[in-house]
Amino acid sequence: MAGLWIFPGSFDPATRGHEDLIHRAAKLCDQLVVAVLINPDKQGFLPQKKRVELLRRVCEDIPNATVEAYNGLLVDFVRMKQADAVVRGVRSSAEMETELPWASFNKLLCPEFEVVYLPSSPELRDVSSSMVRQLAAFGGDIAPFVPECNAELIKNYLARRS
Repeated sequence: MAGLWIFPGSFDPATRGHEDLIHRAAKLCDQLVVAVLINPDKQGFLPQKKRVELLRRVCEDIPNATVEAYNGLLVDFVRMKQADAVVRGVRSSAEMETELPWASFNKLLCPEFEVVYLPSSPELRDVSSSMVRQLAAFGGDIAPFVPECNAELIKNYLARRS
């Protein structure tokens, strides 16, 4: 499958796992849009504008990848971009159980909605944005878990915010 794919997420913050999925997905499609969405079920750690800035650094060396912010339903973004597929990373069977109902729900709202699931790379599977947020909140070193190009920027941003 080629065409335009969307990789949606809150990316709060983006992890090395997200970075890996972006690189892998970009190899499978003609154009990849990394969509930084607002998740109403999560309290924001970094503002959406900062997340977009950080992800643009991650995508600098990927010619067919762009980053956009979007506030609204994923299906509306899919329609607006006329996307061929949405790519989702899955770390476990439990996460797949969460993903499948959302895919079905989105398919009901938008019949042309297709999802491509990419399993996380084994060495990155156990790191989540939630874990990184908690580590950062207690002053821990997040550098091993976030894209190298972003570690210092996130650290500096959090220091200014305190």
